[in-house]
Amino acid sequence: WVERRRLALSPWWPTATLAWVCLQGAFGALTVTMKLFPAIVTLHLLGGLVLLALLRTQAVWYGGPRAALAPGLRGAAWVVFALLWCQIALGGWVSTNYAVLACRDFPLCQGSWWPSMAFGEGFALWRELGQTRGGAAIAFEALTAIHYTHRLFAYLVLACLAWLAWRLHRHENTRRAARWLGGIALWQLLTGVSNVVLEWPLLAAVSHTGGAAALVVVLTGVLAARPGPAAARATPLPVSSVSRPSSP
Repeated sequence: WVERRRLALSPWWPTATLAWVCLQGAFGALTVTMKLFPAIVTLHLLGGLVLLALLRTQAVWYGGPRAALAPGLRGAAWVVFALLWCQIALGGWVSTNYAVLACRDFPLCQGSWWPSMAFGEGFALWRELGQTRGGAAIAFEALTAIHYTHRLFAYLVLACLAWLAWRLHRHENTRRAARWLGGIALWQLLTGVSNVVLEWPLLAAVSHTGGAAALVVVLTGVLAARPGPAAARATPLPVSSVSRPSSP
């Protein structure tokens, strides 16, 4: 704050980031004291990714101006970004409810394209781990609903990511981001299927979570890249643009 006039960005950005770190610490404590309460654990996961997005945004803006997306493509990228966050929330809900192995086959689930599911019970948000709101043991059909919803929504998100990667690849300034986006989306498909058919190995689970974080980083970077006063001030002028004193 003391050097705020010399900073490329408003000091509110790092201040908000610090506040978010403190909030994450509180959620971490609640995760333990509330005994892995599914809603709290899922919010803790989402909060960690929000923190990652905050840091990525500031890193892009401090890095200097970059070519912005076309207005039409920017709107589409925001829609895909929102869908990605919904899918991450669904994935967190699968993990925190230990519903990964509710479907042990792929692409079918329990040998069916539409297995028996209890959506109301599975998506009751405020309840103890493994229990319904009334305190009874959660039904297997509820875990199936949680898992299969994440899987079905993944098809939509993967299609949208592939389309966005294709559109970004048509522009030279976003071609590298497009390759990362397409590669990580494929990685997510492979690790997601591996979690099912290999019965949730630790390496596949961690890789799948890391892939989700990487998608957030890439899309945040694409959306944050924009020319602006803050970014312009953060970029030093090239040597050739500095006026030289005339010789006597």
